[in-house]
This record gives sequence, C-alpha cells and structure tokens, in this order.
Amino acid sequence: MKKITFMLLITLLSISEMFGQSVIRYYLASKGSNNPDGSIMNPFSNFDQVQQKIRNRTDRKTNVQVILRGGTYYLKKPIVFTPKDGGDSLHSIEYIAYKDEKVILNGGTVLSGKWVKSDKNSIWKLKLSAYDKRYGVFRALFVNGKRLPRAASDTMFSKGPIGKFASSYKVLDFPAIRRLVKDSIDVFCGFIYADNVLDSIRDLSGEVIVYNSWEASWHTIRNIDKKNHIINFENPATYPVGFYGPKIRFRIENSEDYLDSPGEWLLKSDISEVWYFARRGEDPNQLKFIAPIVDSLVIIKGDSNTGALVRNLKFSNINFQYSSSSWGVHRIAEVDKNKNSANFPWIRFDKGFSSNQAALDCGSSIYLEAATGCSFNYCSFSHLGNYAIWIGQFSSNNIVANCKIYDNGGGGIIIGFDITGGKRKSWPDGKSPAFNQVKGCVINDCGKVFPSGVGIGVMQANHTLLKSNIIHDLPYSGISVGWTYDRSENYTTDNLIDGNYIFNVMKVLADGAGIYTLGKQTGTRYTNNYIKNIYKSKHAIGSDNNGFFFDQSSSDFDVSGNTVVNIQNGEYRFNHSDSTQLKMRNNHFQKNSPNNNVLEQAIRKWNN
Repeated sequence: MKKITFMLLITLLSISEMFGQSVIRYYLASKGSNNPDGSIMNPFSNFDQVQQKIRNRTDRKTNVQVILRGGTYYLKKPIVFTPKDGGDSLHSIEYIAYKDEKVILNGGTVLSGKWVKSDKNSIWKLKLSAYDKRYGVFRALFVNGKRLPRAASDTMFSKGPIGKFASSYKVLDFPAIRRLVKDSIDVFCGFIYADNVLDSIRDLSGEVIVYNSWEASWHTIRNIDKKNHIINFENPATYPVGFYGPKIRFRIENSEDYLDSPGEWLLKSDISEVWYFARRGEDPNQLKFIAPIVDSLVIIKGDSNTGALVRNLKFSNINFQYSSSSWGVHRIAEVDKNKNSANFPWIRFDKGFSSNQAALDCGSSIYLEAATGCSFNYCSFSHLGNYAIWIGQFSSNNIVANCKIYDNGGGGIIIGFDITGGKRKSWPDGKSPAFNQVKGCVINDCGKVFPSGVGIGVMQANHTLLKSNIIHDLPYSGISVGWTYDRSENYTTDNLIDGNYIFNVMKVLADGAGIYTLGKQTGTRYTNNYIKNIYKSKHAIGSDNNGFFFDQSSSDFDVSGNTVVNIQNGEYRFNHSDSTQLKMRNNHFQKNSPNNNVLEQAIRKWNN
C-alpha cells in the first residue's frame, strides 16, 4: 500500500512539473517608468515595450501575464498582435487588469483648447488644434462616458424616387436594381421629399441617414432642388427610394439648422470647429470631451498562408472604449465604380456609408484572423463606432465570456466572414471559423450609428456556441445566423444557439427577429432560448418583425424547447422556406402574456 501511494505521489509530481503553471509577470502602467524593466516598481509605459520583451524572452515554457495598472491608455493606432506575440498550445500570454483597478484602452482623444461662447444663445465653439484635425471627421462625441446627441432634425419622409426613374422599378424589384446600378447610379443618389420639409434649410453640410427596411445608409448632400423638392446626394445608397416603397424615413444630422437643444453638438469640419449647445449654467470648459479617432483598437492576426496562428492570447478585466466608424460605399451589387465615376463626375464613393444587411462593412474594434485559443473574459466594450468583436477567417476555439457590450455604433459580435453563398472549391474548410464560443455576455443599446447591426451574427462559421447571453434594446435583430440564400451546402453548420435571453430588439427597422436564420444549416440547433417583446415601429417599412424569422432557404436544423412571447407580428415566420425543412419540437409560442418586466428592469439596472 505504501509503495502504491509513493508511486502515485511520484506520478503526480511528474505531471505537475510537466504541466506546471509557472508564470512570468510584466507590469504596464499608463505612466510608466523612465527606465522600465517591466517590474512592478519600474513598469513599462506602452504596449510596444512589453510586446518586444515578450518576443525576446528566453524562457518560453512558461505562461506570461502582463498586468496593467489602473488608468486610461490612449491609443493612437491599433495594437497589433502577431504569432510572435501569442503563446503556444500549452502556454498563454494574458493581459489582465491589476486587482481592483480599472483599466481602459481608449481609442479617443480629449479635445483641447478653449470653448468660446458665440453670439447665439447657449452655443459654444471650440477651434480644434492641429493634433485634433489630423483625425478628420468624427461622428460621435462623449462627455463623462455619455454619448452626446448630434444636432438632428425630426424624422422626415420621402415622397418617391426622382421623377425620371418613377417607372424604372417596382417594390423589391431586384433584377431592375441590378441593371440600374451598372450605369444609372444617380437613382441611388436622391429622392423627392414630402411636405416641403427641406424648403427652409440653409446648412447643407449635414449628413443624411435614410432608413430602409432591414438596412440604413448615410449620405452627404450634393444639392437640394427646392422648386421640385428633390434632395441629391454625393454618394449612392444600397437601395433607392421606391425599392421598399415611396415613403421612407430620413433624418439630417450635423447641420446647424438643427442645433437647437441642450446637450447637442456638431462638427464643422470645413473650419475645424466643434459647436456645443450648453445646458443652463453649463460651461464646456469644465467638461472633458472625448472624440473617437482610432477605427480598430486591437488586431490579432496570424498568417493563414504559412499556418502561423496567434495562439493562446488572453484578455481579462479590460475595458475597451471609443473607436471611430468606417465610412464609404462598400456594398452595391455589381457596381461599376469606374464607369459610374466617368458618367457622373460628381459622385463620391468615399462619402457616406452604404452596406447590406447587418452593416458588416462598418468594421470592428477587435478583429481576429488566423487566431486560436484566444479569449476575452470579464471585459467591456463600449462607446465604439463599429462592432465590438469580429472573429474572422481561419480562427478557431476562441472564447468571449462574461463580457458587457453596449452603446456601440455597430452591433455586438460577428463570427464568420462576409461572403454569401455556398462552399468554394478553392477554399480550405479551415477558412470557416470553427468551435468559437460566446457565453454569458450582455449586449445592449448598440446600432447607434448603423441601425442594422445585430447583437451576434454567425456567418459561414461552424460549431459555434452561443450560450446564456442576454441581448436587448437593439434597432435590429438579436441573433442572426446564416449567410446563404439557397439550400446549397455552405460553411454555416453544427452551431448551437442555446439558452439566450432576447428582448426588446427590432426597435427601429423591419423584416428581422429576435433570432433570424438564413440558408441551409446542417446540424445546427436552436434550443431553450427565451424571446420576448418584439414590436414594430410605426414608421418601419417592409415585412413584419418576429420572434423567429426563418428566412430564405432556412433548412436542415433543429428548433426545440424555445419560449417566444409578446410578439406583435407573429411568434415565427417563414419566407421562401417551410416548416417541413426544420425539426420544430416542444416550443412554447404565446401571442400575449403578462408583461412582467421585473427581470428586464433588473438587467438594465445592472448594465448601468
């Protein structure tokens, strides 16, 4: 017996030595030492220093912890992590906040200079310094961690397309749109407005957001023909007015005509000034204004060509804040930019923003490609101009857990890559992100700039786990899975969407759902999700909003044990798909139920 016990002890000691969790610790502080060595007494002062230290270390058989002392780390460019900055299959590199200290990675800049009160009541002006001007146009401004509203008009409406195109296409006429986009792109660049609403406007430097059905686009104004009530844009929309119907919502922001309420602001980029409508008794010189200037905060990118992946890179208890929004025309089907630029010399494809469903082209603050075993745990992502996280191609076994994602310009998390359609013979299956997880996260109040951003999107990814997440108060869909419009074999397979709580989404746009599906999804399961309170805005156009929306060719997956209640337009809906292609079992669908919002109120209180 003693011999067996002794041998067992020797075995345990050997295992402990083989897989021992010895750790090298480096320290990083926002105000580091002049002669840093990475110790707690002489911490590094920037990420370049600590990355160089990690790359040059001689002992690679240990875990590494980079402990960030409390404070704000202002980023002038993204932090880029390559395979040299990660661990290996057994050892990790972890960036973690010092115990009980708040760490913020900040992609914004504090506006400097003196605010001067103008001759207009309550409006103050700040001349931007040369440092601030380098970062061009910013579309968000924050004070004390709160997003300030840009000067904005009330909701206005179109009356119909520009007259010469009135009979060129019908509602949802995709073939006609594909023809027009090739050489008649001016139909995408304006419309007739209703009720003379723009006849008195003076400042045309604002930006116009046009709300369609499931997407929205941003535009810069070329001119306004007040005689014929036509507004013309410099840049095209994804779809023209009339494609969804003649009456479309739009709003103008950043025009001095609408700087009329306390707390509003605008940027006069042509003269490098910020204007602010102060509240009663408020002096802007006593406030700290932050403008986002960096588009991505962290890029984790390996080399898929050589198979060199970024491995085992971890982030814990870090707050990621403030990033700018991507701009430009990204997605117009079959657009010939050269031909259109020649025919329409006034067109500017770099102005405004247009994209397809889910606004995937708005970018992300955290981007992973060719990364494996990376994680974000107990982190927060807020005040961003785009999506919080994108887990992209050739990425596997990454985890986002127990994180808070809120107040962002885009959506929450994307897992996948933005190529529609079925499998490609020229692509290795490993391109499809696999075995990634999002667990126990709270995602809310996103879509501030791009309303079609989704809470979590899974596109061309397999074996994904979305579990026990809370998603609420979004302008579009909570969870969106699938990126193929027919029943062809594709990369969206074997995903598990389980136990998620989704409520109060679809608050602005239409034709979406608490959970939206698209295409064939072999082996995927939607189980034990709770979806509640899905309504449709009175101004939203297009098809209904639902608890589950099984869109085009949704097939070959299982839907069981879900609860869907308080849905205005129907608990579930099929569009060019049918229930015989799904396994639907033991779901609870109820049109109305007692509207007990105690849990939702508790969630919002916890968020704040």
